[in-house]
Amino acid sequence: MATWTQLKTKKDYNAALDRVNALIDARRSDAQQNEFLLLSYLIEEYEDQHMPMSDASPQEVILFMMDMKGLKQKDLVPILGTKGYVSKILNGAAGIPLESIDALGQLLGIPVEALIPKSKFKEDEINMVADRGVKYRSKK
Repeated sequence: MATWTQLKTKKDYNAALDRVNALIDARRSDAQQNEFLLLSYLIEEYEDQHMPMSDASPQEVILFMMDMKGLKQKDLVPILGTKGYVSKILNGAAGIPLESIDALGQLLGIPVEALIPKSKFKEDEINMVADRGVKYRSKK
């Protein structure tokens, strides 16, 4: 059994993938199970650092879940309104009404957080704009 450390190169990553694939269907000893868990963690860490995935938009989430559940646009009309408005939402031309998010999440079987658009600004960008050193005085 090899000694594994942080995966730093694509070669390390591929070797770890090969080993996980060899272990995945095998009947594992305790040591092999520990190796499998460690490699899974190291692979995830490498992928997070070198292959970041962007968050899916609410529209992408809805379309994916509709496909998974075999739903059609007409199935969303009772929750979102007219067929035309459902089309606008799915095309990204309109947002999901706040009062519909909970019911839509229940229909699709997903948390409401997946239906709320992510901010276009990262926290670091917001902090760069906000000058915390400025002191404001109230008008008298």
